[in-house]
Amino acid sequence: MIGSCGSCGAVLPSTAAGCDRCEALVIGPRPTTPVLLANLTPVSSVERTLAIAVDLGLVLLTAVPLILGATGIWPPSIGMPFGLVLVVGVAITLLQEFRRTGRTPGTLVTRTRYVDKLNGTPPGSGRWPGAQIAVVDLGERRPAAPAASAARTALAGGAATPSAPRGAPGTPTRPPPPTQQPGPPHRPSAVLTDGTHRIEIASTVLLGRRPRPQPNEAVGTVVELTDPTRSVSATHALLDWDGATLWLVDRGSTNGSWVVRADGARERARTGVPLAVPAGCAVQLGNRSFRVEVS
Repeated sequence: MIGSCGSCGAVLPSTAAGCDRCEALVIGPRPTTPVLLANLTPVSSVERTLAIAVDLGLVLLTAVPLILGATGIWPPSIGMPFGLVLVVGVAITLLQEFRRTGRTPGTLVTRTRYVDKLNGTPPGSGRWPGAQIAVVDLGERRPAAPAASAARTALAGGAATPSAPRGAPGTPTRPPPPTQQPGPPHRPSAVLTDGTHRIEIASTVLLGRRPRPQPNEAVGTVVELTDPTRSVSATHALLDWDGATLWLVDRGSTNGSWVVRADGARERARTGVPLAVPAGCAVQLGNRSFRVEVS
């Protein structure tokens, strides 16, 4: 327990009879707090005014029954006593919380707190918002300054110990960050897209309305295409990506498989014969058309 001078805020032992700095009486011992003022950020006058305005607004709000009783809107025999008790009770509660914890509804709204300017403790009994009381921000903390660390050590009754220089013997050092191993090289893949659907081809893809691989045929992916016009055959075509070139193989489709180049030229794939599809071209299967991209 420490005491604080009610005039200048000097830190004094709880047994002191007066302040050695300003010779005022010691007013109210209060518990210490681990937070010093140097660790907190003083707020602007706008936030300080806002906190006070919220507290005064709360007191005025509780005075509504008193006003209603005085004006006759409520029966004076009920409104006046009830309003008076409410106003006095709220005002006393606010004052007690201000002195005991430094927290009021206004500081809760602004995320601040009232503290003694000298030691960062709550204002204590007999104190009022004034020159010796600071309003600090609890939401934004700063590292303690060296002077604040020395003051904390002096209050604890010990001597400040200088910190060891970086890299001195016995000082733990941070291990170097682990070396990242290079990942596997990126293998590009071909992509078919019609603006709505996207089909990625990493190896082979069999396309059709109900595609079925041939006996003992290994296919990477089987993709069913929706085609209400039935222009796409059940097993229409196979697309094979070798890492550099996309190959189109027609599977004996009824309406054919086509490569449409950027200049509009069309080339039909013969059944069972691979046809190269350069990037930027389009693959047309019946009435379905897909643009070819490489990612």
